Amino acid sequence: MGKSKGRASSSGLAASLLPDTPGTVPVVGFGGYHGASRVEPAALLPSSSADPDGPVRLPPDVDGEVLQHLRRLGRKDPTTKLKALSTLSMLFAQKPGEEVVQIVPQWAFEYKRLLLDYNRDVRRATNDTMSSLVTAVKKGLAPHLKSLMGPWWFSQFDPAVEVAQAARRSFEAAFPQSDRRLDALMLCVKETFLYLNENLKLTTQALSDKVTPMDELEDMHQRVISSSLLAMATLIDIVLGVKLQSDGGDSANTERKSHSKVRSATLSSAEAALSMHKYFIDFLKSKGAVIRSAAYTLLTSYIKYVPHVFNEEAMKILSPTLLGAFNEKDPLCHSSMWDTVLVFSRRFPEAWSYCNVRKVVLNRFWNFLQNGCYGSKQASYPLIVQFLECIPPKEVAAEQFAFEFLQNLWAGRNQRQLSAADSLAFFIAFKQSFLWLLKNVPRNSVGDSSDYIRNRLITNVLVKMVWHDYLQLSLSKNLDAVLSLLSEEATTDDHQPYHKKSLLVPNLRQPIYYYQDLGKCMAEILDALSVTESPLLEVACESLLRDYLDIVQQGEKLSKFQDHVGQLVSFFRSLDLLVLQNGRTWPLENLARPLVEHSLPAIKSMDSPSLIELLLVLVEIFGPAPLFLKNSEKNDDKSYVEPYLNLFNTDFVPWCLDGKYSTCSSKIDLLLALIQEECFFDQWCLIIKYTGAKQKRVVENKTSHTNDQFELLTLILQKVRERIASGKLKNLQRSGSLPEHWRHDLLDSVSVSVFCDLPATDSHVHFLCAALGGSSQDDQICFLSAEAVCKIRGSILKSLASVLIASTFEWTKSSHFLLLPVEHEHFKILGEQSLSANFEMAQFAFQVFERSLFALRIHDEESVFSHILAALFIIEWECSMALTLAEESDLKGHKEEINTEALRCNSSDDHLDEAVHLKAKLAEHIHAFRQSLIPSFWNDLHSGTLNRLVNILAQSVRYAVFDTIDLPIDRTAVLCSEWVVDMLRLICLDHIKLQSFYDILLSEGEYWPLWVKPLQNGHASVKIQHEPVTTDNPELKHQQFIAFVDKLVLNLSFGEVILAPASSFSRAWVAAEMICTWKWKGGSAFSSFLPSLLQYMKTEPCLDVSFVSLLLDTLLEGALMHESSDWALFNAWHLSYSEIEKIQDRYLRALVALLFTTYTKESILRESDAHVLFEQLLSNLFIGSTVNRKCLRTLPFVMSTIIKPLTEKMRSNEASSCSDLLGKSMLSWLDEATSCLSSSPREAAQQDIEDWMQVVLSCFPVKITGGSRKLVVQFEREISDAETSLLLTLFSRYQTFYASADPSLSSRETMLLRDRSLSYSIESFTRTWCSPPLLLDEFSQVKDSVYADETFTVSVNRSAYEIIATYKKEETGIDLVIRLPSSYPLRHVDVECTRSLGISEVKCRKWLLSLTSFVRNQNGAIAEAIRTWKNNFDKEFEGVEECPICYSILHTSNHSLPRLACKTCKHKFHGACLYKWFSTSNKSTCPLCQTPF
Repeated sequence: MGKSKGRASSSGLAASLLPDTPGTVPVVGFGGYHGASRVEPAALLPSSSADPDGPVRLPPDVDGEVLQHLRRLGRKDPTTKLKALSTLSMLFAQKPGEEVVQIVPQWAFEYKRLLLDYNRDVRRATNDTMSSLVTAVKKGLAPHLKSLMGPWWFSQFDPAVEVAQAARRSFEAAFPQSDRRLDALMLCVKETFLYLNENLKLTTQALSDKVTPMDELEDMHQRVISSSLLAMATLIDIVLGVKLQSDGGDSANTERKSHSKVRSATLSSAEAALSMHKYFIDFLKSKGAVIRSAAYTLLTSYIKYVPHVFNEEAMKILSPTLLGAFNEKDPLCHSSMWDTVLVFSRRFPEAWSYCNVRKVVLNRFWNFLQNGCYGSKQASYPLIVQFLECIPPKEVAAEQFAFEFLQNLWAGRNQRQLSAADSLAFFIAFKQSFLWLLKNVPRNSVGDSSDYIRNRLITNVLVKMVWHDYLQLSLSKNLDAVLSLLSEEATTDDHQPYHKKSLLVPNLRQPIYYYQDLGKCMAEILDALSVTESPLLEVACESLLRDYLDIVQQGEKLSKFQDHVGQLVSFFRSLDLLVLQNGRTWPLENLARPLVEHSLPAIKSMDSPSLIELLLVLVEIFGPAPLFLKNSEKNDDKSYVEPYLNLFNTDFVPWCLDGKYSTCSSKIDLLLALIQEECFFDQWCLIIKYTGAKQKRVVENKTSHTNDQFELLTLILQKVRERIASGKLKNLQRSGSLPEHWRHDLLDSVSVSVFCDLPATDSHVHFLCAALGGSSQDDQICFLSAEAVCKIRGSILKSLASVLIASTFEWTKSSHFLLLPVEHEHFKILGEQSLSANFEMAQFAFQVFERSLFALRIHDEESVFSHILAALFIIEWECSMALTLAEESDLKGHKEEINTEALRCNSSDDHLDEAVHLKAKLAEHIHAFRQSLIPSFWNDLHSGTLNRLVNILAQSVRYAVFDTIDLPIDRTAVLCSEWVVDMLRLICLDHIKLQSFYDILLSEGEYWPLWVKPLQNGHASVKIQHEPVTTDNPELKHQQFIAFVDKLVLNLSFGEVILAPASSFSRAWVAAEMICTWKWKGGSAFSSFLPSLLQYMKTEPCLDVSFVSLLLDTLLEGALMHESSDWALFNAWHLSYSEIEKIQDRYLRALVALLFTTYTKESILRESDAHVLFEQLLSNLFIGSTVNRKCLRTLPFVMSTIIKPLTEKMRSNEASSCSDLLGKSMLSWLDEATSCLSSSPREAAQQDIEDWMQVVLSCFPVKITGGSRKLVVQFEREISDAETSLLLTLFSRYQTFYASADPSLSSRETMLLRDRSLSYSIESFTRTWCSPPLLLDEFSQVKDSVYADETFTVSVNRSAYEIIATYKKEETGIDLVIRLPSSYPLRHVDVECTRSLGISEVKCRKWLLSLTSFVRNQNGAIAEAIRTWKNNFDKEFEGVEECPICYSILHTSNHSLPRLACKTCKHKFHGACLYKWFSTSNKSTCPLCQTPF
């Protein structure tokens, strides 16, 4: 956007919306410039004034809003103009055309003015508005077209692209068809020329007022002038360049006449413009480049279409200006300048006579070339030859012309660094110019000097300037020779320094593309000479060869010797691409073969890598036989083969296979390039045999030497592999194109013998890898036979397995036997070797295997490859165990005493011995190699290979777990599980192979499993092993494997290791074995294994039903078959991990733990599984009519785990078959328990009663909170009325049963329970279900059967569970309170004396004890005890003496009086008391006086 110094008027917008006088438009002008008439007279109403510049009256119906915005276009502020134009554009589109056409005159005036505006956005918007206007008015534009066409056409050449495009769009909107646009332009040609001429007369000051900044005015002036010049030039091209197509007829004649009229008008207008502006010379001299460029363009149009205006006067004026235009330094003008110069010189060849050619034209042209065309290389260089053809022949014939031109042209390349495009344009121009001069110099020379000049052009220019520049030779060397050219040239003083200056330009290092273009230019010039000027070609080639031989002779003395030879190599490659592929033979005959003939001895003696590379390139381009043997390409009878073989064997094989180490690689490349297809096998045999005969020769090297033939063979094979892989064996299309063509018996024998040639070196490794190949998946090139590869695989396996012999772990011996089952003698030999020798062999074998992996994998269905892979895993595992053992030894302090000799050993770590160091180093390399193998490697292995691999690894892990005794069990388990995890992560087995691996890993063995064994028929069932296999220390080995499986499950997942998802055989027996084992070092069923099972069941809700049912069946079967121990201490109501720990039977404990974890605690187990288990228990509960005691003992444990979840279903009224079956079963069990108590104590089995009571207790779970004093009991399920009735009956009979067997047995049995949790549970159950009705019954009996009298009263406090007995006799009395416990009758009844009157403390204590004894010995009959106690008081007051043994008058059981008296002391005793005294004291004496009774 242009700049705008003005600003909008400060007056409001409303003040300018309406004109001062309706129907008038104020005078609008700028800077005195009025352009064409403001309006068309025909389009306006009569003016009130005769002044044509006065106000114009528009029709009264012109829209006022349009007039407002037209008036706003006169503001200086560009923003105001843009808004007004935008609004006008919308208004033009909205209003009818009849309205819009009335303001066209005023718009025309504003349009002309706005197109000259400084702001480009204003100019673009003006043309956009013009598009809207012409679209609206359509044909209404015709009366005003001539006044609009000039500015309209002018605007289409605006330097701002967006403005010019907007102008063209508006023009196309008015005239959509191209022929209509041409007609409109021709119709208005005079008016357009008039408008453009007026623009060309404008000055800077005439464009605007004085307020506009000068820089804006200058920009505006340059734009107006340049656009006007271009518009005029294009107008001439279009109008005068149109050719009418005549089809005959009257219309054609009319059209021809019309077109002739237009041409005449155009010519006259053009002539007038040329005369008016004095041949536009002032514009050619303008300071503005855009104006000069436009002026050149306009003159080109004049020269093409109005040539008659260039008379002699014009020639005198224009000839020096146009032919001498090369002093134009602005690249912007060069394109139009070249067009003008070339058109002018071709159209008017006589124009050269009107100026001094050398001074005005050539000197300026030389300067133009020297300065690199002042930056217009890509535009100027392609036109140079065209300009040379326009120069008068007499000027070209001058001897110095060609040299001056080429030197100045050559000098221009160094003015600034050439871009790639500039470089290409320059060398194309140089080639064309050089060939043009060679062609035209003889034609224009006099006498015999033509050949001399041409030869000098070849030697002095092409060779000494161009060729030396290409070779990067110093220019100063040939400066005198080139300067000698000037001594023979008649040059002016003012232009000689240009040549000297150009030659003294330093030879700077150019970009790579520069030398590529230069070499291509040189090659194309020589190829052109071979077609037309063969003598000149010979001259050029001889000069090139002399320079080459001079370089070879000086050799390393040249500072840039390598660069010079490298350029030669590049040049021949350019020849190959540009010339040889077109069938040319001159590069071979004139350059390559003479070069080799003259320089081969020097090349062999110098032994330079760059020269060898040059020779190699020549061989690759021309072929070995044509290059070294003349006429070999012409002999079709292959007679050249024998002499070529002789040359190859005598000259090249010894030279290429001996010499400097630095050139060895290049010479082997050369040697392989010399192999011809016709004699391939003979040449390859010569090479192999020579290396075999070479044996151990020292190869000269500055720093190192090759010590055997392996390095040389390695290099040869690597080169062959590279050529086969890259397809560079152009000379070997049949023989030698495949790897098997290069195989040789000598290669096989040397490769196989490497493993016997110890100690092996890196050269051995490199040789074997080069022979085998296979370093990557794509490298399938192997130079050894299948038999040799098989032998190498076997040697690698033996070498790797030798490491395991040196191990101190027993399990590695077993693994070694898996790898090499029949290598007994080899095992013995390796065992006798030193430790370092074994590791050296293993390290060597591993390096070969690592670098040739994919070659050794071929035919991997053989077992050797899988054994090698397995050996790598086992070696790394053994090393990790050795390092772990060393760490464990350090922690235990086993190395506290280190002798002096050990301290002085050359070890980097004092804690590790030599073996561990060697193992660690090898294992580190193996680990890195294994980690580098991508999954596709394992997936691509043969199925048999993978199966053998995982089989060996699984067996090896088992050996390591069972046979490792040096490490703790938990450390061994962690280590071995990490091996398995790492192996599985790396190999990525599919599901079938993975489960096969686990089947082998977890298969039955001597020490595993101990408790549960799988059947061998493949079904998911198990058999119980009642006793472990009797072996040496089986428990320890079993514990080791159990710990390993536990860690494996933790590191992988329960589903992967145990469940075997999607498999027909799940390893439920493994889970059963783990739970039955219960505890092991580093874990237990509760702490690790069961949580893993639980986590898997949570994440996999669709767990295989068969697995869970099979696991439950297994454990239940074990519990029923195995003889369980006492379980009386188990608390079924407070089930927890600690309670389960008390179960001694491992199968029952495992079953309860599984059910508790999955069903009771987490409720993950399905109800169907619990239902099946419950049915199995019921089916095994009775064998006929006899109770299965094992099942009966198991039942409460199972019920304690499944009762709560099942009863929750019953509580939520979710009826199910399981809940119905459970309800019926509990009722039947209550009946069974009650029936056991129906017999007399002597007839009933005590164990049956306890078992059934445990079953009953397990069926009625309670939730107990609080301590022993404040127990809060909440029942876990609803108890039915039938169950309540049976429970009351059961506990009533339970009390009666034990009371009849032993008084108050129920209370004593409860007190004897040592398990507090169980006693709380029983007490809570009794308090809730049994005590309330019993207490109610006791209170009722007391009130109904105890009768009060004047001496005795009884009262009952049911809320406090108290009975208060008051006894009064005469002046004595006593109050006794009997407190019944809430868990009556399990707890004792307490008796307390709250008040006594007239009774001694001793007597009071005796009566209190008496009542307590009565209460506790009446089997809970409180009323009977009170009556007995009252009768006892009555007797005492009657004077009856109490029994000295029980302190009671009435006996507590039989209520008898003391009748048996001692004859000595006269005291009377109860018979029962006395009998008990005799039986317990073993005496028959009186308890008081000790007299025999």
